[in-house]
Amino acid sequence: MEMDEKKAIVTEEDFEISELKDRVMSRKDGAVVVFNGVVRADNNGEKVKKLELQRYEGMTESELEKVKEEAINNFEITDLVIVHRHGEMEVGDNIVGIVASAPHRTEAFEACKYSIDRIKEKVPLWKRETTESGESRWLDRQGEEKR
Repeated sequence: MEMDEKKAIVTEEDFEISELKDRVMSRKDGAVVVFNGVVRADNNGEKVKKLELQRYEGMTESELEKVKEEAINNFEITDLVIVHRHGEMEVGDNIVGIVASAPHRTEAFEACKYSIDRIKEKVPLWKRETTESGESRWLDRQGEEKR
C-alpha cells in the first residue's frame, strides 16, 4: 500500500503491518505494540463470506486523526499509526492496524488498547456482514446484528 506521511489513514487498500511498524519505530524505543483486526470466519455461529465497511467521507478521517492525537497526548509513546480500511473484505483480510512505539511496553500496550476502543466508540464506520447462506446484515460496534 502506498502511504504518504499521514499516520491516521482510511483506505480501501490492504496494508502490511511491517510497513506500519517501520513508520513508527525509532532507536529510542524499547517496545512496539501491534493491533491487527481482521475479518473473522464466523460471527455468532454463522459462517462469514464477506464484510463491507462504509465510512462517512471526511468525518471518518477526521475522527481517526483525533483518536491518534488523543493517544499520543495521553500516553508516553514515541509515535502511533492507525490504518482503517473501508469497502469489501473477505475472511482473513486486514480491517484495522494500529502500531504504537514507546520506550517501555506498558504505555505502548495502553495506547493501542485505547486507540481501538476509541475507534469503536467514535469513528463513523458501518459494517455489513454477508454470511455463506447469503444473508446480509448490519452489525453494531461490537459485531452483533443490529435489530
